[in-house]
Amino acid sequence: MTTDLRTRSRPSQQAAAASDSPAGGDSKALVSGGAALGLAMLVANAGNYLLNVFLGRWLTPAEFADANLMVTIMLLVTAIAISLQLMAARFAGINAVNNDPSATVALAQKLQRMAILAGTAVAAALMLGSQWWSEFFNSASAWPFAILGFGMPFYLAQAVGRGVLQGLLRFQPLAWTFVVEMVARVALGIGLVAAGFGVIGATIGLTASFIVTWGHVQLITSRMRRTGVLRPRSGDPKPTMSADAKAELVSYTLPVALLLLGQIIINNGDVLMAKRFLEPETAGVYAAIALVGRAVFFLSWSVATTLFPAAAQRKERGESTDGLLHSGLAVVAVMGACFVGGAYFLGGTVLGRVFGPEFAGVSSPLAWYAFATAMFAMANLIVSHHLSTGRIREALVLLAGGVFQTVLLFFGRNATDDLIRMQVIAMALLLAAVAGSHLTHTPGEQT
Repeated sequence: MTTDLRTRSRPSQQAAAASDSPAGGDSKALVSGGAALGLAMLVANAGNYLLNVFLGRWLTPAEFADANLMVTIMLLVTAIAISLQLMAARFAGINAVNNDPSATVALAQKLQRMAILAGTAVAAALMLGSQWWSEFFNSASAWPFAILGFGMPFYLAQAVGRGVLQGLLRFQPLAWTFVVEMVARVALGIGLVAAGFGVIGATIGLTASFIVTWGHVQLITSRMRRTGVLRPRSGDPKPTMSADAKAELVSYTLPVALLLLGQIIINNGDVLMAKRFLEPETAGVYAAIALVGRAVFFLSWSVATTLFPAAAQRKERGESTDGLLHSGLAVVAVMGACFVGGAYFLGGTVLGRVFGPEFAGVSSPLAWYAFATAMFAMANLIVSHHLSTGRIREALVLLAGGVFQTVLLFFGRNATDDLIRMQVIAMALLLAAVAGSHLTHTPGEQT
């Protein structure tokens, strides 16, 4: 298997395309767009944490673990959603450099069909197997699995639209999609749980947020078509993907899947392991630690989201991309250090007051969890950066790291501290391996 996916550039079009790009590849535009996206993700995460605070207060630890399981399953499906988004982002960005909106329209249509098919398959698995899933995860009801399954086609379809916005560097409308998703989820989730619907109400809120976000993304892309951003140029044939374009898209599917599979295993394997092997109350406390500790990764995703299409465009123009990566790593490192420090000094106090006394005294475990997540966030940024330029070696390393972590987690499956300790070891080794792979790349592999 090759570790470098090449794209065909059209130099005669690149100079004009650079000026036509929404952000023009300008560093100030990237910073402002990235700041808007980061702020939106911060607001979205704050809203989601507000919802989880409410759930922690209104639900028992066992019920909270059931509700968190629905979120974890959604994050597992994110492997498909983000794969679709990254494919749309990379090739929409390249098409922008080459001034080819027809290719972007055809790409979006192709990926939308793939999203609907995949979403329907996931929905069938969750809805038809809801009783089995409930028994396997020791859940109180099978209904949340069926309800979550209903929203899966919408969840995957909106990911394609988000990817097109990302690839065209339209970060402000992209940012609003995260805020809209959060508002719908929080409003419906709190309202239904307060009305007495418990875990089922929280799951309805989660599922409805997918549908609302899909509708919002549809409105944005429709507006872009009316204004000409996503409208083929006059005289262009009906948008269709060429055989070469389809081949490039298919060849890119595997490396993206490797990245996301590794991400999902690392981000969620411990929660699933805790839900399977720990007592329900202990699993609920662990779910709260993981929920807060993973914030480092999700906040850092705004950095990766901003840099991914920008690096793809610079690579297409033949420019260096390492400066983008180094700046992004500095930002993520600072974010991680601040979060670890805050978790160590304030984590237990805050969780105890917010979620209840059973969640107090977790400052040290939370700080170590956040430390492991911060290392993973830095490793993930390196991997996604190289993937945006067509190189997959680091994605293979990340997947291997996920498998290694899973093995370690199995040996620490019976205690919270052991689960966290195994993650720290696995993520330290993963970051070292990914950084080493980056530092040893040759000029022939990446500009």
